[in-house]
Amino acid sequence: MIEETEHYGKRVLIDTTIICNAYDPLSPMHREAKAVMAAVLLGYVHGYVSCQNLAELQSIITGKRVKTPLTPREALRIVETLIRSRRLVKLSPANYEGALRHAARLGLRNGDVFDAVLAYTCKGVVDYVWTENVEDFRYYRSFLAVENPLEWGWEIRD
Repeated sequence: MIEETEHYGKRVLIDTTIICNAYDPLSPMHREAKAVMAAVLLGYVHGYVSCQNLAELQSIITGKRVKTPLTPREALRIVETLIRSRRLVKLSPANYEGALRHAARLGLRNGDVFDAVLAYTCKGVVDYVWTENVEDFRYYRSFLAVENPLEWGWEIRD
């Protein structure tokens, strides 16, 4: 039971990679990601998601990065369900200017800029970011703990 683990009650931003795996039945990490999302949506983990994550989710699950892309309408249904969830705190981007300054100072490009915005949105709000791409957040270890929960063998038991 999750109540008996160190994960219970954590304030965690669920990164797009985890959510995408949960909703892509052909993903090799589908079962684990689905179990993580179940723990969040049942309230065992205090889950957070940013507006950016929701936009990325809709973009990714309708595109070529998943084995079976959803239609935009199907993707929107998932996003709307997450938006309506009372157990999932929605974060708006915060400290945009600080994040972009940080990205410029480090010479970050492409998706790394979005990771900077996400990290600064989480700063002081969550205890952890759960992502499949732990190294993407290496620049923010001074204020943000990052873990890959898909490595822990999550499963849903009947």
